Amino acid sequence: MKINDMGRFIYKKISTLADHVLDRIPAEKRRIYLLVPGGLVLLAICLILVSIAVHGKNPAAGTIAQSPGIPADELFYPAEPDFVPSLLLKEPRSSWTADDLVPFWQDPGKNHEDEWRQIAADSVDKLMEGVK
Repeated sequence: MKINDMGRFIYKKISTLADHVLDRIPAEKRRIYLLVPGGLVLLAICLILVSIAVHGKNPAAGTIAQSPGIPADELFYPAEPDFVPSLLLKEPRSSWTADDLVPFWQDPGKNHEDEWRQIAADSVDKLMEGVK
């Protein structure tokens, strides 16, 4: 499509849409329905032009009061470190001896035998009470 053809196509679609809109508006109210939006558009254009004339190209120049800035460290979490800690790879063991496990083993009953006995007795008593 050439530019002229595209322009005619767009003009035809807009005029068809405008005709459909005008057909839905009663003849005695068309003037009001067209003047009010036109006046609002004209008012908006005037306000924009006055704002540009008063403040110039920088609208922030007319700011009367400005709040103090909040430091970035109070608003955001600190950045993550840019390095990755070194990883030490060890060969997996094929079997473990009791001596290898000693640093990792903690006896759950050590110094708490009475507590574990009481927990077990309470559990058994609770189960027995539920049986009728």
